[in-house]
Amino acid sequence: MDVIEMSDVRFAYAGTSKPVLDGVRLRVEANETALLLGASGAGKSSLALCLNGLIPGGIPGEFGGVVRVAGKDTAAAPIAELAVQVGLVFQDPEAQLVTMKVEDEVAFGLENIALEPEEMERRIEEALRQTGLSEFRHSRIDKLSGGQKQRLALASVLAMRPSILVLDEPTANLDPEGTRELFAILRELRASGRYTILLIEHKLDELMEMTDRVLVLGRGGRIVADGPPREVFYRQYDELVQEGVWLPYAVQLAHRLIRRGVPVPGAPLTVRETVKMLEAVRLTEEVRELVLHAAVGRKSESAANAAVGAETGANAGIDSESDANAVASAEPEIILEIKPAEFTRDKDAVLKPMHLRVPKGDFLALVGQNGAGKSTLARYMIKLLRAEPGVIYLQGRDLATWPAQLLAREIGYVFQNPEHQFVTNRVSDELAFGLNSLALAKEEVDARVERMLERFGLAAYADANPFQLSHGEKRRLSTASMLIGGQRLLILDEPTFGQDQRNARQLMRTMKELQESGHTIVIISHDMGLIAEYADHAAVLKAGRLIFHGRTRELFDREELLAEAGLGLPPSIELERRLRAVCV
Repeated sequence: MDVIEMSDVRFAYAGTSKPVLDGVRLRVEANETALLLGASGAGKSSLALCLNGLIPGGIPGEFGGVVRVAGKDTAAAPIAELAVQVGLVFQDPEAQLVTMKVEDEVAFGLENIALEPEEMERRIEEALRQTGLSEFRHSRIDKLSGGQKQRLALASVLAMRPSILVLDEPTANLDPEGTRELFAILRELRASGRYTILLIEHKLDELMEMTDRVLVLGRGGRIVADGPPREVFYRQYDELVQEGVWLPYAVQLAHRLIRRGVPVPGAPLTVRETVKMLEAVRLTEEVRELVLHAAVGRKSESAANAAVGAETGANAGIDSESDANAVASAEPEIILEIKPAEFTRDKDAVLKPMHLRVPKGDFLALVGQNGAGKSTLARYMIKLLRAEPGVIYLQGRDLATWPAQLLAREIGYVFQNPEHQFVTNRVSDELAFGLNSLALAKEEVDARVERMLERFGLAAYADANPFQLSHGEKRRLSTASMLIGGQRLLILDEPTFGQDQRNARQLMRTMKELQESGHTIVIISHDMGLIAEYADHAAVLKAGRLIFHGRTRELFDREELLAEAGLGLPPSIELERRLRAVCV
């Protein structure tokens, strides 16, 4: 029986002429787990909002067609009634959190359906346990990390026990360990046979064994692919690449091998299947090189990589003793240094004393679990949080002495939530805002804005309100707004969150180009695959402590430390390790 049915669904947001959904037709059967893919801005979140009646019942716009959920027409049924059957976890968790405390948030929906107190207590405990939030039951929500808020949104939905779960990038703010835990929850929910699951996600490698069906929403607002994962990813590979959607790593590798004339039996979807496939294939020296080098995203050594040789080695820069163990080479120019002293006199401070030196021209990734202190450290770096004097130095000068206006010209920062930095009501004005304080000629401002609109695929939205963009488009705008000022030190908090594969890789290539031209890049990310491919060095935080600073490759060689930090190997590195026995 079809529990989700969409027939010729069309929707255009108020104030826009182009529909985001334009003739969508799809059916999802009871107890099916379907994966919905699409480029940034293709309308995936809008489609999700149609399933619980928020479109058209709560969001202004022009709607057409029919959406039925469990036999109910969502345009006619009350949203409150649909909410009991359809549990929706938004892409931005803050958009659905309404109370001040964790337990109150989980209880909110249960109170609205007048559940008995004893049953309410059981559901709250179960939902918090499932999502790993039991110890935060009495915490204030504004004190949670972005990933913890994401888990809380899921807990609030699970407590309602809906028969249909719609999850819009639920792992986007989760660290690798949190992602594994959430996928384990989804596997249990799927195995229970009580849920129909529609999942919007780009971390695909761990999902393949639990996905029954793949749906791809094209840029034209219609479904362009629909079928079992193996069929969709292999028969429509080129079309999906053109759409820019995320693809499983094993599928991308298989197609690289196919282009080199290597037979790929069985159409593998996972690392395990790929290893089995290659065990059955006679590998030439060329294929060995492909699998063990090109296929795992090897970076060429850059000038910056060589320049930071003094900072290599496990735990480099944590204390004075580790400095003595650094590789002997010419002393690099240090653009940012944190000296081992207390950040603040606050006894509840998240960060502990650490020694971290960031050379000019480095590409550094800050990694760690949710709540480890990554975003907090970044906020200290730009004085959104004020460290004690003598702790942080920018270009050799105590950050405490830097005027805010001068600091803004030296450091560009992209927030984890892009809406937190928008200050105008027009995309082109947002890009021009920072330039207007630099006393540039209007012609120069207009030229820079035009270049950024083109570079980040935002030209069609120049007159749009930034707050009406998709999350991926908002992220591109916030990044473009930061880059347009020409700062030499760039700090980006989860820069690829909400991006499709094409835009994510374009953004990361832009960061590498800027690095090669002399900029220093610091990114905070949970995407270990992109870190493996692009970052020269990594700094690992755990509970506010710096437990590793060294070359990215060395981090992936220390699996015990990865486990301690709640991280893990990306599919490319995992596949390389497992293939060595096959290829050597």
